[in-house]
Amino acid sequence: MIKIKFSILLLFSIITSSTFSQISTSSPYSRYGLGILNDNTLAFQSALGGSSVALYNSDFINSSNPATYSAFKAKSFLFSTGLSHLTTQMKTTDLTQITNNSSFSHITLGFPLSKSIFVSSGFLPYSNIGYVLEDSETIEGIGGIDYNYTGDGGISNFYIGTSVKLHKNLSVGVNAAYLFGGLNRDKELLFNDESIFNVNSLNRINLKGYFYQFGLLFNRDLTENHHFTFGISANNNSEISAKRTILSRTFELNSTQPYKDTVQNSVEWGTMILPQQISAGFTFAASDKWLVVGNYSTQNWSDYRLFEETDLLENSMKISGGLQYVPNSKSVNSYWKRVNYRMGTSYNKSYLQLRGNQLEEKTISFGLGLPVKKSRTNYDLSIEMGEKGTINDNLIKEQFIRFNLGVTFDGIWFVKRKYD
Repeated sequence: MIKIKFSILLLFSIITSSTFSQISTSSPYSRYGLGILNDNTLAFQSALGGSSVALYNSDFINSSNPATYSAFKAKSFLFSTGLSHLTTQMKTTDLTQITNNSSFSHITLGFPLSKSIFVSSGFLPYSNIGYVLEDSETIEGIGGIDYNYTGDGGISNFYIGTSVKLHKNLSVGVNAAYLFGGLNRDKELLFNDESIFNVNSLNRINLKGYFYQFGLLFNRDLTENHHFTFGISANNNSEISAKRTILSRTFELNSTQPYKDTVQNSVEWGTMILPQQISAGFTFAASDKWLVVGNYSTQNWSDYRLFEETDLLENSMKISGGLQYVPNSKSVNSYWKRVNYRMGTSYNKSYLQLRGNQLEEKTISFGLGLPVKKSRTNYDLSIEMGEKGTINDNLIKEQFIRFNLGVTFDGIWFVKRKYD
């Protein structure tokens, strides 16, 4: 049985590794660091403000804390995927632009190997880059220059994790994660003086390497109807292999042979230091109706290095909380009494500090957990509304709304039929 499950896990890894690719942002702020980091990728987590470290539920795969895999039911097999759509309004003091981006949010699966050992695997986006910027200036003796900046790509996270239940109230877990992807940032200089060749510079950084995430979960029944769970997760300070390729060429517009000379063509090998992140959270459940969740996380981006460059990133911090209400999970007369109603909020100080401003992000969220009749399948919907950045100091303020759809299929596997 274990060999069969591992064969399925291997097949899943091969298929998804060849198909999972996405760009889910148009933010100018993705120009810096590793791009826009993806904190909340699952709809049920984002509906609760992103509070997930202590979410211990047999209906979901919670990769935020590998210790939570011990919630999987015996002989169950969970498969989860989802979609996300982001609409963003970007504003400066005098300009406004609206962008739309859609993408897959995740692909994960999980199952128990025994009564005390549990396994999960999946693909998640770690960061995304996607921007188009234009600028211009006039320099005495040269004339007008137009600058075009474009970027795309991002980093993906493939993980395999396991959880061990040490006691009915205590579980530990670990994810072995493989980061891979490319960060593409290009720059183009167009001179109004036709006697000066234009310049195009392509900058490609490819990353690949491992890091490990450790988790602990403690849950306890306070009374017959009141339950408390505490969770903590942390990853190690990791060294990721990096390769940077730079190609700079002069070119002429409207020419049959546009490229004239190669200014730079170099390949450099180095490392990226992925800094340690620590997250802690709790849940408090009452009478199978109410669930209160809270989370705090911090990451030491002052330790970040990419080819010995720091990008002047600051330590990040996020605090979030959420509430879930289920009128009657066992109701047979009313479907809507079995629905999970969720809401949450979050405050995030990002790792970006520009012109003396450490960028902040604030969100509120709402969502529904929709069970499927006569099935172990669950659909999750969430809406996040928030803002990031500022129009002060010639920066950009982003106001956004994100729609998330997640589906989790829960099948009973490897059980011999008693009846046809």
